[in-house]
Amino acid sequence: MTASTPVVSGVTQLPNGTHDAPEQELALEVILDALDDASTPLSAVDGLYMSAPRPWTDQKFFSTALHHRLGLETTRTLELSTGGTSGGQAFHAAVSAVRRGEVDTAVVFAVERNSSIETTDSYFEYALRMFDVEFQSPTGLSVPGVYAQSLQRYLHEYDVDHEAVANIVVEKRTNAADDPNTLFDDTVTRADVLEARPIADPLTLLECPAPCDGGAALVVSSAEEARDEERAVEVAGIGSHHASSHMLVSHGESVTELPAVESAADAASEQAGVPTDEVDVYEPYAPFPHIEAMTVEALGLAVRGEGVDACLEGKTAPDGEFPISPSGGCIGRGHPPMVTPLLNHVEAVKQLRGTASTQIPDARSVLTTAEHGHVNGATATIFQTEA
Repeated sequence: MTASTPVVSGVTQLPNGTHDAPEQELALEVILDALDDASTPLSAVDGLYMSAPRPWTDQKFFSTALHHRLGLETTRTLELSTGGTSGGQAFHAAVSAVRRGEVDTAVVFAVERNSSIETTDSYFEYALRMFDVEFQSPTGLSVPGVYAQSLQRYLHEYDVDHEAVANIVVEKRTNAADDPNTLFDDTVTRADVLEARPIADPLTLLECPAPCDGGAALVVSSAEEARDEERAVEVAGIGSHHASSHMLVSHGESVTELPAVESAADAASEQAGVPTDEVDVYEPYAPFPHIEAMTVEALGLAVRGEGVDACLEGKTAPDGEFPISPSGGCIGRGHPPMVTPLLNHVEAVKQLRGTASTQIPDARSVLTTAEHGHVNGATATIFQTEA
């Protein structure tokens, strides 16, 4: 079997915010729009890959229902649930299938409607079950509560001021302000961040990702099948890793380090032949500001404990040494968790096409990540285009 070069030939995304249409309608919209962007007919699709919908989505057997609505027949279908890495894992599965020649043209998509939750009780009941249901859930843990604990440890271990961490939020909100698809269209100051309503000490409201509705889709095909070679972007390397931990329960690893991100990025780097610290742009899945700092360190862009300094020194800015989340990322643009990995991928393609809202000049490579839990599992993807 001859290996094929996988490329992304079409992308689309819905504006982050609130959508009244049911998830199935949103899925149809992003799938057809991505195919239109790729100049690819629906009849050419022989693979459908998706993040499994949230439990509160009315339509079950989602991918099967979509096949019927679209009149679609495929040789590969995957509806995948691995938390925040679902989109990243679904995308990797499509890339691998194309590379092996099992699929010629795949659509990878995710949609999410958090606005459809009628009461917070149903969401918190779902969220609590992410923790160890015997020993952790009864204590009433929350996702921000877990990340607040790792932030506390990071501040203590590296003698970092919380005020400095707030600058990461300021930068991300500034990056996203001009994007018409973002949840926010205004910037914030450090004082705004620090004086916002407390959520989980020391995290404030503006340091937490804002859940919202969203959707995104990408068309992955072999380079030979791409209708528009000039707009196609190569998927040069993929990698994934799952650490032997669950949320903050680890086997001796520090909660201020991200071994899953480091290992996943190293695997993608080796496959792409591009060192992680020589990539032009980075779009990580960083739902809280200190996770961005820790990701910068895991990627070898800064030594342990100096990821926050990289922001303060302007290194992570769009015009900096290694731009981090020119899109604004989870914090700046809003966060539909199942969709966020694909939003990172869409942003990577836009950067390499030269059409991003916050465009990095002469970008030729982008590294994206996805994560779940307290970054226990991660995927990494490197996109490239020719100079």
